[in-house]
Amino acid sequence: MNLMSRSLLIAIFVFAVALTAPAQNFKGGVRAGCTTSQMSGDELSGFHKLGAYVGAFVNWRFVNHEQWSIQPEINFVMKGSSAYLKADKNGNVVGNKYVLTLYYMEVPLLAKYRIFKGLEAEFGPTFGVLCGATEKDANGKMPGRMPFRRFELCGMVGLSYTFKEHFGIDVRFVQTAIPVRVNDGYHSSAYLNKKQFSTELAFSLFYQF
Repeated sequence: MNLMSRSLLIAIFVFAVALTAPAQNFKGGVRAGCTTSQMSGDELSGFHKLGAYVGAFVNWRFVNHEQWSIQPEINFVMKGSSAYLKADKNGNVVGNKYVLTLYYMEVPLLAKYRIFKGLEAEFGPTFGVLCGATEKDANGKMPGRMPFRRFELCGMVGLSYTFKEHFGIDVRFVQTAIPVRVNDGYHSSAYLNKKQFSTELAFSLFYQF
């Protein structure tokens, strides 16, 4: 068992322990939203790839330091990169079609700091497992592609705002700390220039029990 898989198991264990904490110390919740993402090293630019972002969390607040809390989560995340054919001013089709979609189960371990009532900053590592990947161009599925790494490690920062007793919104920036794919020189190099890193913006609405 490598370091990444051990870290993921530890994160899930922490999530389970939090669920057994005294009721006055923690709250649970669910979230749903979307991501917009891009990949460095794919010869494209811009947050053009849209994806789903859903999950659950528990929040454990320190009794003697109520401005601080710990929040482990389990989320399903879609991210990747995309480019589409366009028409120029003369009506001619230009550009390339390319769609990369990565499906992850991710476990963030976040520290949250209450700035003022309702508004909190959050930051911490995220451990993920790749559940699947699709990579297509104008001709369909691209053959001879370098596979993606099974595990990912990211850094996450964000802001959450609880605008009612149970409802809130969350904005996050997520950056992979290690490459999700590295060109080995033996696979197709289209949209794959050396190392690839994922960058993601996530927006969600959450309900806290």
